[in-house]
Amino acid sequence: NTNLAGIQGSIGAIFSTIKKSDGKISNPCFRVAFSGCKNLSGQIPPNLFEGVYGQPVDKMFQDTFRYCSKLTGEIPEGLLAGVSGKPTSAMFGYTFSGCSGLTGEIPVDLFAGIKGVPDIATFAFVFEGCSGLTGEIPTGLFSGVVGKMTAQLFASTFSGCSGLTGSIPSGLFAGISGAPAIAMFANTFKGCSGLTGPIPGDLFAGISGAPAVNMFNATFSGCKGLSGSISSDLFAGISGAPAQNMFNTTFHNCSGLTGLIPADLFAGVSGAPAASMYLSTFAGCSGLTGAIPSGLFGVFDGAPASSMFNGTFSGCSGLTGAIPGDLFVGISGKPASNMFASTFYGCKGLTGAIPGDLFAGISGAPAGNMYYQTFYGCSGLTGSIPSGLFGVFNGAPAYGIFYGTFAGCSGLTGEIPAGLFAGIDGAPAESAFRSTFFGCTGLTGAIPAGLFSGVHGAPNRYVFYETFEGCSGLTSIPSELFGNISGDMQDHMFWDMFNGCSGLTGESVKINGKYLYEIWPEYRSRAYGGCTNLSDYADMPATWK
Repeated sequence: NTNLAGIQGSIGAIFSTIKKSDGKISNPCFRVAFSGCKNLSGQIPPNLFEGVYGQPVDKMFQDTFRYCSKLTGEIPEGLLAGVSGKPTSAMFGYTFSGCSGLTGEIPVDLFAGIKGVPDIATFAFVFEGCSGLTGEIPTGLFSGVVGKMTAQLFASTFSGCSGLTGSIPSGLFAGISGAPAIAMFANTFKGCSGLTGPIPGDLFAGISGAPAVNMFNATFSGCKGLSGSISSDLFAGISGAPAQNMFNTTFHNCSGLTGLIPADLFAGVSGAPAASMYLSTFAGCSGLTGAIPSGLFGVFDGAPASSMFNGTFSGCSGLTGAIPGDLFVGISGKPASNMFASTFYGCKGLTGAIPGDLFAGISGAPAGNMYYQTFYGCSGLTGSIPSGLFGVFNGAPAYGIFYGTFAGCSGLTGEIPAGLFAGIDGAPAESAFRSTFFGCTGLTGAIPAGLFSGVHGAPNRYVFYETFEGCSGLTSIPSELFGNISGDMQDHMFWDMFNGCSGLTGESVKINGKYLYEIWPEYRSRAYGGCTNLSDYADMPATWK
């Protein structure tokens, strides 16, 4: 492995196809033949597999050249010319994976002899990481493969092939039909930043049926060169209950895509939510414009699932208009971790008020990061924060539950609703209210006396870190805002909590009649930085301002 410098001649002449006396043939398998030969250099000989012919065997060329990063030159035309017959399981899995030194175009006849119904993972990861390959993907590359979709069939086939150019051929998967299968197109074009043009509307035309786990997970992730609008027909054949990771990061960082999100893109999806089903689906698609369509995600009927809308529109700065009130209608039940984390993160073009019933179906014990940075940076949102926005809570705080939920929402106005966190009852959790209203300069009035009334017990790390920082329009703090918290101070518990709240008047916060800085005089917090209008500001230790 470590001393091999090059390949010469034909390995097929040594390990050739054997024709038996009964007329049947026995083929060798070149699985992991050169895998990991990092010092292997030079070009792949065109006659390397000469003497090998006929029907493939399972995993025949799986990992054959995997991680041979010093191989150079083009993949020879006719390299696999003798192999013909029905696809077998993983027969080209990882064949050239990690061969970053290979150059030139993918030969159109590379898989010409492969004809018939596909098998599991037949072309999975075959060119993964081949960043030196150039030119367009040949239209007829998989033309002989005809029949029912199988699991992982095209998973990561071109993943990381950043040198490929041109449009994705319209008929690339024309022979594939049938119901979705697990991870069928997961990571297929991930990181193919050189691909251009629109995504063909008929690319998956033959696929019809219920969603499958990971079916379009990261399919086009990082394809920043793709352009044009997303076709409303792209997933037209998909209908049925949601599946885990079904559209996880599908268009992640496709910044060149433009136009409206089709209202019926996921119209066929209906049923109980599944974990990470729309996680970061459009994250980083800064070129998408217009309003988020009402009913975009189909019809839901069931309890939340973890990370179901985590980062779905994160970074979609071109989206405009109001958030539809029925966007998550039908989701009803106990909160799940990260369920709406960063959903609209950085969507500065969204306007109008936050719908009061947006999360109306949520009820039960809080879950970790459930509203983590949900509206972070949505500076165009206006109006007051609706009372009861987050549904009905019944349980103790959880890690990061409202971490940065409204941070940077400078357009929100009015008073903070007194019952915004009603039903939350228990000991503080780390980062539970960290940066919740950070930079909400338009909020006004007094902070409600009972805002954190259900929070009681020993302090925790970062729990009120930067909670109201920069809220210059707030006017007063209720004396016993944290009246049920007692115990030893924890790291950054109140750090920058009211920093920059220049409009605050009256006294600062007390617990059982004592100011926070009297209870914890040595604590460095800068909790009241710039709050010069507080009546006790002059008496505070320097570490608290």
